[in-house]
Amino acid sequence: MATTLQVEAALDKSTGEPVPPRFTPAGKAFILTLGLRIFYSLFAAVTSPHLGLDPKLIQSNSLTSQLMNRESHPLLYALLGVWERFDTLWYIQISRHGYDLPKATVFYPLYPILIRAVSFLTHSELVAALLISTVASFFLFWGALRLFELDDPPVMAFRALLLWLAWPASFVFFAGYPDSLLCAFTIWALYFARSGRWLTAGTLGLLAGSTKALGCVTALPLLWMAWKRRDRRGILAVALCVAGVACFQGWLAIRHFPSIAQVYRTYWATTTVAPWTSVSDAIMSLAHGGNILLLLNAGIFAVIGTAALTGPVRFEYKLYAVAAMCLFLTKHTEPLLQSTTRYSLAVFAAYPALSARLGRGLPFAFVVFIAVALNLLLFQTFLDWKLAV
Repeated sequence: MATTLQVEAALDKSTGEPVPPRFTPAGKAFILTLGLRIFYSLFAAVTSPHLGLDPKLIQSNSLTSQLMNRESHPLLYALLGVWERFDTLWYIQISRHGYDLPKATVFYPLYPILIRAVSFLTHSELVAALLISTVASFFLFWGALRLFELDDPPVMAFRALLLWLAWPASFVFFAGYPDSLLCAFTIWALYFARSGRWLTAGTLGLLAGSTKALGCVTALPLLWMAWKRRDRRGILAVALCVAGVACFQGWLAIRHFPSIAQVYRTYWATTTVAPWTSVSDAIMSLAHGGNILLLLNAGIFAVIGTAALTGPVRFEYKLYAVAAMCLFLTKHTEPLLQSTTRYSLAVFAAYPALSARLGRGLPFAFVVFIAVALNLLLFQTFLDWKLAV
């Protein structure tokens, strides 16, 4: 019924000829990117004078000795200094000095390489980091619309994207983090794989794996699609998806850096465990009271996982979701499930599935409202150095 109505709405009433859409996917993506970039920048700037900025919280990060001073440069701090937070400092550190510290090796190289390259034009690593994330967000939004529209009408695809952008922690797409870059590479890799352009898909998978470890999981849906089509060209694409992570880990081994598990355990209070260990420990902690942050991370993770695995989405997307969630859960953090809300943004299958289940009208609007409220609350605590998303 919905498809029929949309086809009728897309026809000229006088001639019966199809009417071009008012905005293409690229046009919608551009408007969303520009609007959200302005919104988050204004929100951060307006919030800037009212941030508590507890020195004890700030100094818990080992790279904060050279942070921009709010009192000395209030305007510059409002525009840029508010984005100097947590992982952003590490990516800038790597862009300047390379992997001079074992602690830095948990961060993959493509984003800092791009920061270093773009900073020759911007003369600021922080500006470069924000610019890269913003451009990546445009390609992510554009790619998401193109990919979702392969299975759903444009209206449904757009609603799924809106839900994704409203979701808690989605502000990181515009922060100095590589999440938008990773998701953009992954989405476009899947899009080109579905179009049979395997070399392009594999190259994008390689770039995804060079951005974060999660990027190599792109190999699984590509392998499934290649097997279903009995297309041997997909094997090369799958190999390229794994190559990014393999090459980086191989380089670290050649340079005699500690293993990734040892680095996490020694420097990041994180151990590597079976996924069900993290789940059982989180359940036990919640049963004994837990805390609001654990409840939020566990609740959002459960909603995303349930939507992705039970919703009306393609099997290869569910395969990616399972692998991604298992990878997240192998990190046993202190506090438990730290950053899981941000990691859940990569489980892209959840958003069209959840949007379809909510339908139109009040349920969808209500969920978007709650998601936006939580997103802005997390953004506020992020700016105030109280939450490392």
